[in-house]
Amino acid sequence: MNGWLDPLRGGLDRRDDQVTFFFRDDDAGWDDEALLRLLDIFGDEAAPVDLAVIPAAIGDDLAKALLDRREETARRLRFHQHGFRHVNHEETGRKCEFGDSRGRAEQRGDIAAGRARLVELFGGSLDPFFTPPWNRCTQVTVEVLSDLGFAALSRDATAAALALAGLAEVPIDVDWARQEHPRGTGLAAVGARLADAIARRPVVGVMLHHARLGEEDARALRDLLRVLARHPNARLANLGDALG
Repeated sequence: MNGWLDPLRGGLDRRDDQVTFFFRDDDAGWDDEALLRLLDIFGDEAAPVDLAVIPAAIGDDLAKALLDRREETARRLRFHQHGFRHVNHEETGRKCEFGDSRGRAEQRGDIAAGRARLVELFGGSLDPFFTPPWNRCTQVTVEVLSDLGFAALSRDATAAALALAGLAEVPIDVDWARQEHPRGTGLAAVGARLADAIARRPVVGVMLHHARLGEEDARALRDLLRVLARHPNARLANLGDALG
């Protein structure tokens, strides 16, 4: 039963052009078993997926397993940096690792250390992209990323605008975990959000958190990937391909 996908199908049917979809799974380095189960889904469906990797959390064994999977899946599995330790530094307000309480030197030190760790693990397989934990960062973060040679920033589409200092921005439009919407709850909310997104944008990003994905969500994700793979007005891509 995948009626929750009917709004998406209808929206794609009505388009006269192609929509590009990319999937970004956050928090790689936490809950390795759940991560590998998620990658099984994308591998089975021959679908691309981007992992936002926490530098201070990922171990050598997982990194090697991910590189092996990358080769097994014709490099449809890609990696980029997800903060440094994924910890909150704000005493008040919303959680943020790279927020207003942290100066340029602190932010640069963490981002550079995180990149060095991931380059050590992934070498040339690491994409020069940055996803801030909780999808939040500051103008200082953007300037540091630009100085360090990053190419793109990926946050939530609703995040406050920043002067990008030469970076590309590839936003997330649909958070799988947000399963509420005026047109339904649960998977119906995800379907409604997807339909809303394709009505607004030619590139749609979907954010996943493998540790929160239950069995019903896993089955539904397979259904979504199959619909997108078969529809002539949908294209599955990696985040880097969506930049183009």
